[in-house]
Amino acid sequence: MSTVVLMSPVTSSVLGGLDERIWTFFVDHPFLTSTARRLTDLGAMRTLIPLAVVTGMLVWWRYRSLVLAVVPWIALQFNSSLVAVVKRTFDIARPPKELWLGGAAGGSFPSGHVANTTCLVVAVAMIVYLNESTVRVRRSSLMLASAGIVVMAWTRLALNVHWFSDVLAGAFVGIGTAGATVFVASLFKSRREIPLRTRDQ
Repeated sequence: MSTVVLMSPVTSSVLGGLDERIWTFFVDHPFLTSTARRLTDLGAMRTLIPLAVVTGMLVWWRYRSLVLAVVPWIALQFNSSLVAVVKRTFDIARPPKELWLGGAAGGSFPSGHVANTTCLVVAVAMIVYLNESTVRVRRSSLMLASAGIVVMAWTRLALNVHWFSDVLAGAFVGIGTAGATVFVASLFKSRREIPLRTRDQ
């Protein structure tokens, strides 16, 4: 009952009643919140930027392509800027602060942690998927990316700092940015390789 009272008219969300029900469930059923606090830090830019650099180095080592190597970092930077613009545009209020179990700042929609995490893991997964021939490796990359998205979304909901619509939108934004960046990079890479092949013939 207390959680319902705290849902004031000032607090808004994209999916309305569905957001309220899911948020209330997490408030009333706290689960592994200490774990959620630790894992959610992985979705902060201070963690994701070094990860993007490291994964870029691994991509370079594996595929010997500078174009593909910079994709994780470029995608992450672009996505972070896009999220900031969307947050300011919609200016959706977060759930009641008195029930937060973790830190948060800025607008609620979309979730920056989920969007940026999604962008990075999807970008890397797509690079692997498009450049590996082994079905098991390609499938594993997609499964790991999906797991990363779900876990980050869970942490934001478990800490009561986001609505369900926030994490859902964050996932879509991240997927879109990653997909667009990988697509452009792949086109650029293929166009660079065509002249090289022509000269070699």
